[in-house]
Amino acid sequence: MRIATTVIAALASAPLHADLVSVQAAADATLYQSTDGSVANGAGQYTFAGRTNQGFTRRALVRFDLSGVVPTDATVTAVRLVMNVSQANGGVRNVALHRALTAWTTGASDPDLTESSGAPALAGDATWLHASYQPDGSSVFWTNSGGDFAAQASAVLATTTGGLQTWESPGLLADVLAFRADPSSNLGWFLIGDESVAGTARRFDSADSASLGGIAPRLEIEFTAVPEPGSLALIGAAALFAGRRRRN
Repeated sequence: MRIATTVIAALASAPLHADLVSVQAAADATLYQSTDGSVANGAGQYTFAGRTNQGFTRRALVRFDLSGVVPTDATVTAVRLVMNVSQANGGVRNVALHRALTAWTTGASDPDLTESSGAPALAGDATWLHASYQPDGSSVFWTNSGGDFAAQASAVLATTTGGLQTWESPGLLADVLAFRADPSSNLGWFLIGDESVAGTARRFDSADSASLGGIAPRLEIEFTAVPEPGSLALIGAAALFAGRRRRN
């Protein structure tokens, strides 16, 4: 009986198995401030957030496919968004993550050189006016120019002028939990830079940058798995053994 009790106590007190999964961005884009929504960047190696030296606003979009990434019976305990700044102006500046509220798509637009000015919008591109631009006239428009996003930021980070940047907050965790509960709500996030003054823009490596030596955006998810079936069986066997010892 003492042995069985010891086994049960040890198994009960043992920590659940913790895991970490890293998910690369499934889609990203940049919205370039414009009056007609004719400029886009759906397939370039960079995305942008903030205001340029000329005073034009840029907003980045990023989305991750979370289907099947974490077991349905696991508990997500932490979430981090990691993106790489390859160029920036204005010293340390806040960049906020806001949940996107309208579904958006990306097209094949791929600007030249620094990509800071964008390229002509192509079918499926997200632009300053369009959640999904279509040359045939069937475009889906944002409700608000510059994109539709939650007023409250999910996370805010004082980003530096280069290197990896990591957002982590209870709000970001809450977003991922909501996306797991209702996958249709997973529309990704806007990255909103400091738009109060010119010269604050950040250039991030995009999901398409990996093949060109960049560091694609990734979402790191920590979760705790339930005990393995073998462990549960051992607990049950120990309990049964203990019961028999008591009857004897």
